[in-house]
Amino acid sequence: NRPPEKVFTFVTDQPDKIIVEYFSKLTPFGYRLIEKFWPGPLTIIYYSENNEKIGVRVPAHPVAQAILHEVGKRVFLPSANKSGDPEATSIAQIEADFADAIDIMVDSGAPHYAKSSTVLDLTVRPFKILREGVVSERAIIDVFIKKRILFVCTGNTCRSPMAQLLFKNAIAQDSSYPPYRYEVISRGISALTGSRISSPAVSVLQERKGIDAREFTARRLDHNTLLSADFIFAMEDEQMRYLLDFEPTIEGRLFHLKKFLPLDLEDDIPDPIGRSYETYEYVYGLLQKAILELKDWL
Repeated sequence: NRPPEKVFTFVTDQPDKIIVEYFSKLTPFGYRLIEKFWPGPLTIIYYSENNEKIGVRVPAHPVAQAILHEVGKRVFLPSANKSGDPEATSIAQIEADFADAIDIMVDSGAPHYAKSSTVLDLTVRPFKILREGVVSERAIIDVFIKKRILFVCTGNTCRSPMAQLLFKNAIAQDSSYPPYRYEVISRGISALTGSRISSPAVSVLQERKGIDAREFTARRLDHNTLLSADFIFAMEDEQMRYLLDFEPTIEGRLFHLKKFLPLDLEDDIPDPIGRSYETYEYVYGLLQKAILELKDWL
């Protein structure tokens, strides 16, 4: 009874492959949805590279993942129920509905959820829920309204973590910036993930602002993090060029932090690594000025 205009859902066990090969560039909100809910019970409808709508899901069930991996080809699926009927929650229901129409059935026990996946259309701005299932409307709205702010430097051990922590500190003291609306992170273009923040950066943050940065560890910038950020702030012209070459679609949300400094200070924010403590204090001063201006700009 499936209406001919109702398309099948493309399913895969490889969400990163979907992003690269099947979807055209999503909004940052779309990438954050994928990060939070895939693998899982969310079907996303968006445009493919040839500008046709496609529905995609990445199931979390290990049996489904294993079968998809072994098949190794494109798999398109309907729901396991007749069109218009309630979703099936057991293999007995499927047998009763489809009798001998199915060649092979794999019974892997009761489903984790007794609901269908949520179907979300991202071709409509900001989004349209076509079917509310396991993932609630509230959960989707929470992802939508929480903007991701990303600071980028070279090693993620000096400038970008200082900027991240200063910005978090600034908005925490301002009631017009509710914490559920902002996620503030930092990354390094060539960071060694797991490295500790530099000792002078820890000291200057503690002495000037009372910020304890001892537990901060560096993380290397990856493509998905870049795509998922609503606002991206770099420290140098060279970093701006690198990021735009790496992903041209971020141009409208990529900014040099010097944009938020007075004109007489408008230059690259220097890398203090390996330099004197006074250099760290100078860089701290630049970052603090820029962060206060940036907070008001946002």
